[in-house]
Amino acid sequence: MKAIRILFYILPFLLFSCQDDVEETATLELEFIHKAGIEDFEYGKLYENNAGNEFSLRLWRTYISELKLIKSDGEVYAVPNSYHLIEPKDGNAFSIMIDQIPAGNYKTIQFYIGVAGEENLSGEIVGDLDPSNNMAWNWTTGYKFIRMDGEFQDNAGNRRGVVVHIGKEINLKPQTFNFQQAINISRQANKITFELDLLEAFQNPYTIDFEVLSDFQFNDEADLIGENYAEGFVKLIE
Repeated sequence: MKAIRILFYILPFLLFSCQDDVEETATLELEFIHKAGIEDFEYGKLYENNAGNEFSLRLWRTYISELKLIKSDGEVYAVPNSYHLIEPKDGNAFSIMIDQIPAGNYKTIQFYIGVAGEENLSGEIVGDLDPSNNMAWNWTTGYKFIRMDGEFQDNAGNRRGVVVHIGKEINLKPQTFNFQQAINISRQANKITFELDLLEAFQNPYTIDFEVLSDFQFNDEADLIGENYAEGFVKLIE
């Protein structure tokens, strides 16, 4: 009987101690706003690039992968199976919900544009790496990191196709964004917003002229677009 009374008194302390050992986690929303320069992106709408080509898109998809969050103390949290396909579905916006993130203060977020790691060649379905998304090459292994399908009006007034299917390891581009002030990810609503600028894929440092070439798949010109989207294509909005 005495032993039972002792257990009755110490049980709440044991339970409290166990709760302290459980790491607090939170959910983070990553929002991606699709733009064309200062304009909100819309499918079917005409935009003009630096070369003066007027063009529109009927499809725009972008892979990001290997998402990492870095705390103020330098601790790195690598999000498991973080392969995400982004496209403007909700107007010009798209959101990803990341669960089970350790709560804390974070100073940096990192990811790749493209499909990083062995998953790009393994054919294993992880995250959004599903061939039914029509982002896998149908004649070789691997994925298209960025896909843009559309058309433009050439100088003769003819409508011609625009095909931008960018892959290959050389076009896997790391992105690092440092917050002006550390953000606290906790049980409250947590959100980080980015902009994707369509026009940046065709300028800075290389101006892409659709009159010269409008089909970018496994050619040197496709790699130039990869250099363009390495910087400035994705922007952190604070």
